[in-house]
Amino acid sequence: MEKVTLKLYEFYNLEAELNGLVNQQTGEKIATGLLAEKLSMVTKYWLSDLAKKVAAEKESIEKLKEELIKKHGKEDDKGGISIPMAIEELDADGNPVKSTDADGNEVTKRVVNPAYLEFEKEFNDLLQQERDVEYNAFKLADFAAVETAQNYNTFFKLVSVEEAKVVPM
Repeated sequence: MEKVTLKLYEFYNLEAELNGLVNQQTGEKIATGLLAEKLSMVTKYWLSDLAKKVAAEKESIEKLKEELIKKHGKEDDKGGISIPMAIEELDADGNPVKSTDADGNEVTKRVVNPAYLEFEKEFNDLLQQERDVEYNAFKLADFAAVETAQNYNTFFKLVSVEEAKVVPM
């Protein structure tokens, strides 16, 4: 087994590179992922094993993210907690500040939510932390038959490139 140290944000990248990426709003598949490529059964097995480890780490990061949302967010009338990026600007009396848009319509001015900035800072600090992951060694030759338009930058950190043997003449 090999071991690599990744920053926590790289676990998100690696999970998408292995399993693909779906647009959360439309459900449309954006990228297929390395596991969808035609691979030998052995390589696919070890990739699946790695994907499980990456998914577990991503799940623990998501739990910490939820805690941060609870810490910095506000509960709505339905019990949901969120942190809007922008909030209404209020005057000294607590009333929304109004302005006029380009079309002459009166609109409420919005400002960046300080709670969102705090959440973003703490979450980004978390994502910079490092974690080790153990995996079966991958060689570039394991993927020689793969033809893809995708780029797997984070996964490439886990692939060893064998030196080509020079045959004397």
